[in-house]
This record gives sequence, structure tokens and C-alpha cells, in this order.
Amino acid sequence: MDIKLIALDMDGTTLQNDYFSISSRTRSVLEKAIAKGIHVVPSTGRILEQLPESVVSIPGINYAVTSNGAAVTNLNTHEIISSNYLGAGSVKKIITTLTRRNLFCEVYYHGQSYSELRYFEMIRDKKGVSKDLLAFIKSKANKVENVFDFTMEHAAEIEKINIPLLNDNNFRVLWQKFSRIYGVTLTKAIANNIEVNHRSANKGDGLKQLCKALDLQPENVMAIGDSDNDLRMLEFAGMSVAMGNASEDVKATAKHITLPYFEDGVAHAIEKLVLA
Repeated sequence: MDIKLIALDMDGTTLQNDYFSISSRTRSVLEKAIAKGIHVVPSTGRILEQLPESVVSIPGINYAVTSNGAAVTNLNTHEIISSNYLGAGSVKKIITTLTRRNLFCEVYYHGQSYSELRYFEMIRDKKGVSKDLLAFIKSKANKVENVFDFTMEHAAEIEKINIPLLNDNNFRVLWQKFSRIYGVTLTKAIANNIEVNHRSANKGDGLKQLCKALDLQPENVMAIGDSDNDLRMLEFAGMSVAMGNASEDVKATAKHITLPYFEDGVAHAIEKLVLA
């Protein structure tokens, strides 16, 4: 198979457990792929500003699919190749519900994340929140005084709303409630986390738009991921790879299974399937 683009999920796939770094082996393998003329594309639920420096600092990484496919960006020119916003009506319903329930959320707007400062204080001592996870959540977030007012002001151009760290009851209630909103899709990258996008915004569609711009076909694409929000890009790619730590749905969808992220599964897959 003539692979010309490798789409990589970040968390639980390419990155190490600190949410920021990659191993020296992974970096070396990505550099070798780029040297062969292959596009290496971060494909993530993160917004543009949360792309890890350890990845985007690699020379030759020129494009990114972010916010679960709601935005596709040329990292050199900052040109938006495609965008797919949630829609003002959906945004109003979601942010109203979250505000009434006093729940923490991250609002993704123009490649950046916005949250209220008081929410960071609420989760600082929350059980099960590691220092690394808290540092990641806070790393690129812009603090606003009132997230409801901010979101309503920019409702027409919201890329995604992320609702992390939910307890089991809130997760179940919100998933049921938001699933009934016409025009949205729900995914989760980690347990008790809900990511809300426009129904046609997903990593697979974002990858499709990028391939169209680069004149590539699905058979030219390798995609590697571990979570439910990776399913659509794995279905799109001619060569799909699930991480060893992936969900059962992801493993069932992918054509190949590699090692877990903590054993350099990305590097292993690229070496075996592309560089060999």
C-alpha cells in the first residue's frame, strides 16, 4: 500500500502518560517517515493551541486535524483548510444545561480553549485527577469571567464543547440529553468525558477534507488511534491501526493492532507497516 499520509491520534496513542511528550524512538520514526515524503498529521480532539510542542516542533509536520475534525489547519500559514462549527442553536442548549448544573466545561473557539477560573479551583482537589492531567487541562486554557456569556457571544463559531471529569450519574444524564439534540454528535476519548461536535465534524471527515486538498486517496492514508473518537478516521483510512490499549470497538474496527502507547506502539506500527 502506497502510504503518503499518517494520521495520529495524540492522547493514549502518540503521547506518553504526561500528556505532553513523545519518546525518542517515536520522534525518530516520525522523522524517518517525513524524510520519505510522508505527511505526518496530528489528528486529535484537542484544539490547535493544545497541540504538544514535542510533536509540532518536528520539521515537516505541516497540517493538523483538531477539535475532532471541526478544524483542519495548515500549521505553517495558519490557513483554515476546513471548519465545521457546532451551530448556535445547539450551543445554546448545551451551555444552558451545563450552566444550570454548575458543571465544568471547555469551550473551543478559533483554536483555543476557554473556561471559567472557578472551575479549575473546583477540580483542583477532585479525587482521581492527577497532577499531569490538571496541568494539561490548565496548560492552554483561557480564563473567562462567565463562560455562558462568552459562549453565547461566539455561539456561531464554536468548534467543540468538552465536558470532562463527570461522575457516573451526570455522564449518563448528559449523554442521554445531548444525544437528543438534532445536529450534534457525542464522543469520548476517556472515561466519563463527553465531547460535543457538529454531527458531520469527526476526524474521518477532517481527514477526508485534508486528503482532498492534498490530492490523496483513502488508500494513501494510515491512521492510528485508541478511542471512540478515532473510529471514523480508522474507517476512512486504507490502513487502520488500533493501539494495544485501545477500546474493543476500536480494535474491532482497525485492520491492524499494534503495541500499547507505553510500549511505543506508534513507532512499532510505522516501522512494521510503512518503513520496512
